[in-house]
Amino acid sequence: MKSYVSVSTAAYDGYGFHTILPSLARCGVRHVEFAFIDGYVEAFTDSDFTDTFANDLKSEMQRHGQECRYFSGHIDLGGEDATVRLEARCRFAASLGASFVITNAASRDRGDAFFRQADTLAAIAKQYGVRILLENPGNRVPNVLDHAGDVAGLLERVDRDAFGINYDVGNLLSHCPEREPLGDVRAAMSIADHFHLKPCIRTPDGIDFVPFGKGDVDDAEVATELLIQGKPFSLELPFRLHRDASAQPWRDELPLPLEMIESCVSRSLEELDFLTENA
Repeated sequence: MKSYVSVSTAAYDGYGFHTILPSLARCGVRHVEFAFIDGYVEAFTDSDFTDTFANDLKSEMQRHGQECRYFSGHIDLGGEDATVRLEARCRFAASLGASFVITNAASRDRGDAFFRQADTLAAIAKQYGVRILLENPGNRVPNVLDHAGDVAGLLERVDRDAFGINYDVGNLLSHCPEREPLGDVRAAMSIADHFHLKPCIRTPDGIDFVPFGKGDVDDAEVATELLIQGKPFSLELPFRLHRDASAQPWRDELPLPLEMIESCVSRSLEELDFLTENA
């Protein structure tokens, strides 16, 4: 069974999509995951999610033989404005041709609000023909989805036709440093719909993000199992991003050189291609 593998645009934080998509094409990427994540990439607002912008991105992808199946647009679904913000993301993602919108669930103090409006959120997703994939966060703020052990109980309380799980391996290291990561990943294998592989290393100052195969977690072992099971996943390589000792995100002042990003993306894909051939 073959896995559907995407590469996130988060690797190119600071560049415009007219640069990002051709660069990904040069690296051999055909499956693109767009990343619109507050605080993790260049600033944007919900007003940017227009039909014109979506059509421009879709046309640019078509020029390079690319498609988008997974769209990352993280918000807190327990917020008072969650329905409006999710609707903007679902509409935009559907216009791009995506079938899945990845977002956080809710911080624990907003958990009750999330579950109260879960049916409304599900209806929005169904209206646009997409499915919401809830992701475990990395900021160490208690969440209704902290780790794989929370998945079963969470999914029992929401519409499974509208909600699923995106498990982020790299987020676990910063969010739940006391948990054994490979054990948690294995627990998620049978219940998550999609995975983010986000290689990272622990440093005295927090967390840095690195190319595939260079992280503290055995990326090759995780990817091999995903490939064997035919599970879809994305390489999320936010090289400009860091986390401090409290797991809060911060970004380098300037974008990385484009040549450096392409080298790291290409090297990561070469490592993954080797695993794919031998899985």
